[in-house]
Amino acid sequence: MNERPTPTHVLITGASAGLGLELARLFAADGSALVLVARNEAKLSVIAGILRKDFEVDGRVIRADLSKPNAVEDLLGAIEEAGIGVRVLINNAGFGAYGPVLNGDWDTYQRMIDLNITTLTGLSRGLLPGMIICTKNGAKTGIMNVASTAAFQPGPLMAVYFATKSYVLSFTEALHEEVKGSGVTISAFCPGPTRTEFFRQESMVPAGEISEADLAEYRRRDAQRMDAGVAAGIGYEGFLRGDAIVIPGFRNRLLAQAGRFLPRAVVRKLAFRMLKKN
Repeated sequence: MNERPTPTHVLITGASAGLGLELARLFAADGSALVLVARNEAKLSVIAGILRKDFEVDGRVIRADLSKPNAVEDLLGAIEEAGIGVRVLINNAGFGAYGPVLNGDWDTYQRMIDLNITTLTGLSRGLLPGMIICTKNGAKTGIMNVASTAAFQPGPLMAVYFATKSYVLSFTEALHEEVKGSGVTISAFCPGPTRTEFFRQESMVPAGEISEADLAEYRRRDAQRMDAGVAAGIGYEGFLRGDAIVIPGFRNRLLAQAGRFLPRAVVRKLAFRMLKKN
């Protein structure tokens, strides 16, 4: 059996834009070596080059579509082949889909479940043993799983996405308790709506012609979303503190906790009203 490489790198999935990119900048600024993973290799290479130049850190790039079958095995194999040891894992890759479940495409839902749940779980399980060994030698290790405030309630019109994020939160909280005392930080980062490419994905655009009124409403909502850099900074600081759950913003924390005190029937009706685009 091959000896595990010393965990030195921070691996970030979905690192080509949004929260993944902002988290990469934060870890690079503290001197961490990086492994950036996403589908767009050209964009990742540019980002890695900038971070290497600005912060003088090692920046590796791995192109991967983590929604495909065997994605976990392929990525873990690529890391091992490159001789990279991962001390921090940021499971950021994920996507959503808007619309009633009956109108949705099953292949889209399958890829979403595979990416948001299966890949996140597999990478966490696959990389955790090396982190525990590394922590015994005094290194800072951990896993940040990017969930969402969507994890705290059902989401009519985004039912599958909300359900996957509920899984991420539950899984991360459980793992946090299981490894408590090992020195490994396990943190669920639960941002609310954030200005990223998430809302511009094809699966998030309602089918049919978009009216000017709908576009105006989208721009209004987008302007109210938290800046990705601000949200990432709060998640990063919470991870360094060892927080089990990090929710950036007072309003987001309030909404996330509201479900504890309101009847479930009220919560799902309110969520449905908020998610309607017109």
